[in-house]
Amino acid sequence: MRYIDKSQCCKEFEDYINKKKTSYWKNVKSNIKLTLHQHLYYEQGGLCIYCQQQLLLKTHKEPDPKNIRSHIEHIRPRSVYSHLTFDYCNLSLACEGFDCSIPITQELPKKEFCEHRKANEYDKEYFLNPVEIKDIENYFFYDDFSFEILPKHEKGSEKFKKAEYMIKILDLNHWELVRMRKRCEQDVYKKGVYDKHDKILPPFYSMLFQLRLLERTTNTIPASSTHI
Repeated sequence: MRYIDKSQCCKEFEDYINKKKTSYWKNVKSNIKLTLHQHLYYEQGGLCIYCQQQLLLKTHKEPDPKNIRSHIEHIRPRSVYSHLTFDYCNLSLACEGFDCSIPITQELPKKEFCEHRKANEYDKEYFLNPVEIKDIENYFFYDDFSFEILPKHEKGSEKFKKAEYMIKILDLNHWELVRMRKRCEQDVYKKGVYDKHDKILPPFYSMLFQLRLLERTTNTIPASSTHI
């Protein structure tokens, strides 16, 4: 996981919520959700808020189910934090719990990690929120042999417990994610070190940076990101 700057809100979404005063997420119009989805996509550099696999940009309000590879995630679950349902800082983009790069002609696999594993789990004492903790990357490290993500700090420390909690509730060492990280690292060795990216980040950005296969950069939201 990496810190996500939420200082540039989605104006269309904010204006809509302030005007409609709706109490239910399902009542938000699909075109507004699409605009928000696209805004979050660029805000996160095109990566899942949790596992950092690369997502696909959503371009239709109601796409074929086989094309759905990500969704708007409420970091603090609506079932417990209903008052944060429309809070922009509680909204992010998460993958569907499988490899988003699989061909659309194949049957989609089960949704097994990230938000679909987390569900309504949220222990406020241990949860590391990517939009609040600026040094969140420093809680973890990637094993360059097994490609597992592991707690960085001393076992038994508070930081260790928090990192361990996140790895567990999101299943960040699911065999599919480990395979995807290894494949990503191999692709970099074949193609060379990634160039800088201003808008869309390469998959597993934090891992590549830690393994010195990527230069650190920041992404910004392009002015046209919500008008595709």
